Amino acid sequence: MRVLLVELTGYTDASTSAVYRYATRGYTTAPTDTPASAHYDGRVLGIGSVSRSMFAAGQSGARSNPRSEVGVGVITLANPDGALDSVFDGSISFRERQVCIYAVEHDAAYSTAELQLRARISQAALRGDTVEISIKDRLYELSSQHSTATYGGTNALPDGTDGGPELAGKPKPAVYGKVFSISPPCVNTSKQIYQLSTRALASVDGVYDGGSSTELTAGSTYADEATMLSTAPSAGTYRAWLAGGMIRVGTAPVFQLTADCTADSAGNSTAAQLLRALAGARGITDIDAADVVALDAANDAVLGVLISGETTLDAMDMLARSVGAWYGFDREGILRMHRYELPSAVGAALPVIAQWNTMTLENVPNGEDVPTETVRVKYARYWSPIPAGSFAGSASDAERADLSQEWRVAEFTRAPSPNPYSRPLVAERETLLTAEADASAEAERLHGITAGVRRTFAATGVSTADPLLAGLDIDQMIELRWSRYGLGESTGTTMLVIEMTEDMIQQRADLLLWGS
Repeated sequence: MRVLLVELTGYTDASTSAVYRYATRGYTTAPTDTPASAHYDGRVLGIGSVSRSMFAAGQSGARSNPRSEVGVGVITLANPDGALDSVFDGSISFRERQVCIYAVEHDAAYSTAELQLRARISQAALRGDTVEISIKDRLYELSSQHSTATYGGTNALPDGTDGGPELAGKPKPAVYGKVFSISPPCVNTSKQIYQLSTRALASVDGVYDGGSSTELTAGSTYADEATMLSTAPSAGTYRAWLAGGMIRVGTAPVFQLTADCTADSAGNSTAAQLLRALAGARGITDIDAADVVALDAANDAVLGVLISGETTLDAMDMLARSVGAWYGFDREGILRMHRYELPSAVGAALPVIAQWNTMTLENVPNGEDVPTETVRVKYARYWSPIPAGSFAGSASDAERADLSQEWRVAEFTRAPSPNPYSRPLVAERETLLTAEADASAEAERLHGITAGVRRTFAATGVSTADPLLAGLDIDQMIELRWSRYGLGESTGTTMLVIEMTEDMIQQRADLLLWGS
C-alpha cells in the first residue's frame, strides 16, 4: 500500500525550527533510517490537486508568456480531537517555509521514499475539525521588485552620489548584459554625475546629448569614486567610473542624455546566464546546471535588460521570451529553463499515453489552427527613445529616424503552401536580443514552429501509477497512441506535456499535450 508522507517545517523563532510529520496512514521510520524512529501521524485526509503548466493555461507557448504557472494545492489534516490546535494556532510560523511530499510503500524503508513535491507553505488555518495548509510554488520568491536599493536624496552638494530630494525613494537602475539608449538619473546635479547601473560595468559604449554621436567623446576612466568627484572631465567629454556604474560629463547636457553600456561579457549575457544571475541575485541557488548549459548551446546570443523598479519575474519573462524559452520550478523545487521546440522522437523509448492508462482524450482548441505566415522579432531596444524636438542640431537625419524608435525589427515570411486560409497570420515578439542576425535567426525558428497547424489534446485520468509514467512532468515528451483523431494505436505520435494537474492520492493526472 502506497503512503504519502507530508513534512512541514515550522519555526518558533528565526533560528529554531522543527519538522512536523503527517501521512495518509500511520508510518514510522526504522531505527536505522534517517530520521530514525520518526512517526508520521496518519491525519492526511487529502492533498488537493497541484497543477503545473509551461505557459498560460490552454496555450502552447509559441505566442504566450514563457513563465511556468503553478496552481495552489491544499493539504487537509484531520483534527477532530483538537490535538493540532497548539501546532497551528499561530505560535509556530509555517508561512513560506518548506513542505515536502514523499511516496513510500507502507512496509518499505524511508530511504526508498520518492519525492513527489517540494514547495512552500502559503498559510495554515484551523477549520473546525480539520487543518487546511495552502501551498504555493517558489516563483513567489521572484515576484517582488528586483532590487530594493533606492536613492536617499542625501547629497550635500557639491559632493555625494545619492541624489537630491528629486530622487529620494526612487529605485536605482541595474544593467544586465548589453543595453542601448538608456536615460540615466543625474545623481549629482552640481558635478553632472549620472548613474547607469548599480552593477559594475564592463564598458560605456557611448554617451549622447540629444542623440548626437558628435556631442560627447570618451575620456579616460576613473579609478574610484573619490577621483570622479574631485576631477572634472574636459568640456565635450565624459569619463566613466565603471565599478560604480557612473559617468561624469564635462559639459551639462542641453538635451536628453542617453548612453549605451555593457555590464557583462558576451558569455555571461546569454538568456541562460542572465536568468541564472537574476535568480541568484534573489537568493535562488537551486538551479539546474544542465539546463543552463543546454539553453546556452541552443542560443548563445547577447541580450541586455535594464531593471529599474521591475520585478524579477518581469525581467526573467523578457529574457526567456527573447529566445523562445520557458522557465519555472519543477516538482522538486529546482529552477528549470528550456527552449521551446516542436516535439520529436529522439531515439529513446518515450512514456506511452494510450487507452489502457487514460480515461478520456479530446482534441481541444488552442488558437493555432491557422499557420503563421510572417514572424516579426523586435530587437535592440532603445530604452529611452528620443521624441521629436529633443534632438541636438548636429544629430543627423539617420540618427533622428533611428533614435526615435523603441525597436528594430527582423522579419521572416513564408506563405503556407497550399494556402486555404482566408488571411495571413502575423506574429510579433518583443525581445532583448541585441543583434539583427540573432533576431533574424529567432524569427525563422519561430516561423518553423508556428508555420503548421498544431494540435492540443486534453488527456484526463492518466494513471501515474503506471511505471512507464512515473515522474511524468511538464516539458516532457510522450508517445500518444489512440484510435481516433487521426492518431494511431500502434504507431504513436510524439507530443509534449505542456500542462499537468495531478491528484497524488488517486495517482491520476489530467494533461495537456501539444504537437504537430
